[in-house]
Amino acid sequence: MAKVLPLALGPRKRQPAAGGNEADAGLVRRLQRGDEAALVQVMERYGPAILAYTYRIVGDRLLAEEILQDTMLKVWQQARLFRMDGHLKAWLFKVARNNAIDYKRRKRPVEEELGPTLPAPTQRPDREAERAWVAARIDAALTALPLVYREVVELRYYHQLDYQEIAEVLGIPLGTVKSRISYALKRLPRLLRDQGIDQYLLDP
Repeated sequence: MAKVLPLALGPRKRQPAAGGNEADAGLVRRLQRGDEAALVQVMERYGPAILAYTYRIVGDRLLAEEILQDTMLKVWQQARLFRMDGHLKAWLFKVARNNAIDYKRRKRPVEEELGPTLPAPTQRPDREAERAWVAARIDAALTALPLVYREVVELRYYHQLDYQEIAEVLGIPLGTVKSRISYALKRLPRLLRDQGIDQYLLDP
């Protein structure tokens, strides 16, 4: 039976949706009042996801941690600008993305580091190594996508943002998000086959 792509990477932990989520709305109101404990809760709730997201952009753990700190500082400083009809999670990702892009722009030119050596596609791992093997192959397939398509897939399937939240993060129309994801879903099966796996599918 076909498997859904995110399951190959581990259980999907659905994080609470912001905006309409009362807990997030309460956090925003507390941030706007200058409640430092609310910032700590935001870090606990969304920090790991933001760190993973920025790491995938910059490829450097220490730099990703620095960007996370800068993101939280900016959120603290700009909390009063947040629109209560928006999505807190999307806002956090947007701030983090902008910070990461700024860091990359300032650091250029930077040589791309080679990733870990992967086994040949014909090599099948034992059961214990299969999870890591598949994850590495999926990552390689995603890397083969153009950035604009890879980004929407990662936000959707790695970080479980809905289409509207992705549109807010990237500053693009909702229809563009849908068309980019549709294009990526059509391309990925071939890219996955090129990596030696074809039983993992994406669930739109």
